[in-house]
Amino acid sequence: MTQPQAKPKNGLAITTLVVGIVAFLTGLVPWVGLLLGLSAFALGVFALTRGQSKPLALTGGSLGAVAAVTGLITTIALMAWLIGAPGSA
Repeated sequence: MTQPQAKPKNGLAITTLVVGIVAFLTGLVPWVGLLLGLSAFALGVFALTRGQSKPLALTGGSLGAVAAVTGLITTIALMAWLIGAPGSA
């Protein structure tokens, strides 16, 4: 009698996808998009090393990377606007 195959656990990959989607949607918000994007990217890498679902982890990590880049750009722009860019005075 054969034993049923154990279903792989995808909790970390699903978490990566959810955080990646939220990061992508908030990517233009300074600091929020950056932090969530970096978190999603790190979770995606961690999920891939743990053998979780590859499509979910890659999609979440990719969305997180895009959000981190846009969040970094908006954060730099906000800081430059608040501090005042050199030569603008």
